[in-house]
Amino acid sequence: MAQYNSGGGYTPGYRHDPIDLGYQVDFLASERYTVKQGGITIDPATVSANSDGKKVVKGGTVMGKITATGKYGPYASGASDGRQAAVGVLFAGDIRVDGGDTVAGLMIQGSVKEARLTGLDATAKTALTPRFIFQ
Repeated sequence: MAQYNSGGGYTPGYRHDPIDLGYQVDFLASERYTVKQGGITIDPATVSANSDGKKVVKGGTVMGKITATGKYGPYASGASDGRQAAVGVLFAGDIRVDGGDTVAGLMIQGSVKEARLTGLDATAKTALTPRFIFQ
C-alpha cells in the first residue's frame, strides 16, 4: 500500500504478514529476514544423492548462482560455474530435487545461527557478511 505524501515524495507502505511455514527454520536467529521475491530454481545436477539415493538440499544450505543458467545450487568453493560465490541461504525445510528443477525460497538478508548452516566456510561468510549477521 504505497502512499504519496504532500511533498511529492513516495512512501512505501510496508506490511508484515506472519507466515506459517509448516516446517521449522532452526537456523534463524531473529524473526527479521528477507527472502528473494519469486524464489529461486534449484538445479538438481548440482546436488549429490544421499545414501538413500535421494537428492536433498537441507534448509540453511548456503547457495550460489550458476552464471550460465541463472539457476542455483549449493555453494561450492571449488566450483567454476558461479556457485563459488555465496549469494544466500536456502530458506525452507529440506527440499527434494531429484524430480527435476525445484523452486524454493532464498534468504538474502537476516540473522542466522552460524553453526546450523550447511556449507558455510570463511569465504562464504565473508561474502554474506554485508547482509547477514552470524551468531
